[in-house]
Amino acid sequence: MKNRIILDSPLIEGNRITYSYHAEGEWQKVFRPEQPFFVEYSADISEIPESIAVIPFLCNTLPISWVWNAEIQVPSCDWDFYHCIEAVKQGYKDMYPSVRFAGTFTAYNIIKNENPRNKGAAAFFSGGVDAFHTLVEHLEEKPVLLTVWGADIKFEDETGWQKVFHHLEKTAEEFQLDYVTIKSSFRLFLNDDELNKKVVESGDGWWHGFQHGIGIIGHAAPITCLMGKSTVYFASSFTSKEKGIITCASDPTIDNHLRFCQVKVVHDGYEFDRQDKVHNITSFSGKTGIAIPLRVCWQSDGGENCCECEKCWRTILEITAEGADAKEYGFPYTKKQLRKFPKIYYDKRNIPPYRRDSVYKRAQDTMRQKIEVTVLPKELQWFYKMDIKKLGYHPIYQFLAGCKRKIKTIININK
Repeated sequence: MKNRIILDSPLIEGNRITYSYHAEGEWQKVFRPEQPFFVEYSADISEIPESIAVIPFLCNTLPISWVWNAEIQVPSCDWDFYHCIEAVKQGYKDMYPSVRFAGTFTAYNIIKNENPRNKGAAAFFSGGVDAFHTLVEHLEEKPVLLTVWGADIKFEDETGWQKVFHHLEKTAEEFQLDYVTIKSSFRLFLNDDELNKKVVESGDGWWHGFQHGIGIIGHAAPITCLMGKSTVYFASSFTSKEKGIITCASDPTIDNHLRFCQVKVVHDGYEFDRQDKVHNITSFSGKTGIAIPLRVCWQSDGGENCCECEKCWRTILEITAEGADAKEYGFPYTKKQLRKFPKIYYDKRNIPPYRRDSVYKRAQDTMRQKIEVTVLPKELQWFYKMDIKKLGYHPIYQFLAGCKRKIKTIININK
């Protein structure tokens, strides 16, 4: 049986869109019919047309249809979105030349939706370095902040979401901006295990390598079309210097082609590396006196920075390198946590070579240029002084690796 999915007319009620669909063929196993796909906004979107309402669903199923050579059928589709699909697909093809992208898309009505206002911006906001950098760089545009519940905070983590929400609320108040929250089951209605197996030859996983860029961005279509915005900013995760080294679903060759209802999408900040972004954020905070509490941790429950994981400490180093106090940016680390710090960085499982060279070397170089080693807490001075090439290579790991090689040699000799 041919792989096909038929989407019924989305049910649009007040602030919620619910999607009903029927999947046929082998690819049925990538969907979880027991988990409905819905999107809820903190604003009424009942006036949006069906041709716009289908976009969150399409943004999360089109990449699947391409790798499974499947057909998607929808009752109607926005003209701008329909005509951007091939360019978006080409971005995936260029990123993953070893993967075959096929599939077809059928919309029975293609509708040119007008956007009479077509001005102003919206920006996805998670509270991390990338998101805050986009905010401060485009603050004069007064972007509406969009935060999604269901991307990194699970529905059952009510405490975590409340902290994320209060962080958003406080940021919007501080910067005098409007905001919209979006609750979506876009990660739950899919079977990640099956999707990961399907794209294993790409060298990346489904969420990071194929879904999270376009899958998140699609949620902006109903609300930004309703508000008459002209631009949606989606902060870059990586930089142009990492092109060809790292693959990621969010990339300018994909994001910048997305269009809906005369709204363009901008993959923002790609020309800045992470240290540049931290510099711009700390400079902005220093000049304006506005506190910027970053939220970067993906390891802890509860929506706060754990100050224990690699990403937290990576950010602490970058802030410290700029001569700023990381505790003032949402990282209340303790001396006990400082003492654990070296163990994280000597473990090669935490520090792949590309990150050591592109991230930690930049942080160390910046640190050496801008501050004296004596300014640092004693527990951080080792990073300032060390040979950066040794990151990820603790003597104990080298010793264990040597023992493993000797054991293999003994086994081979005795064969």
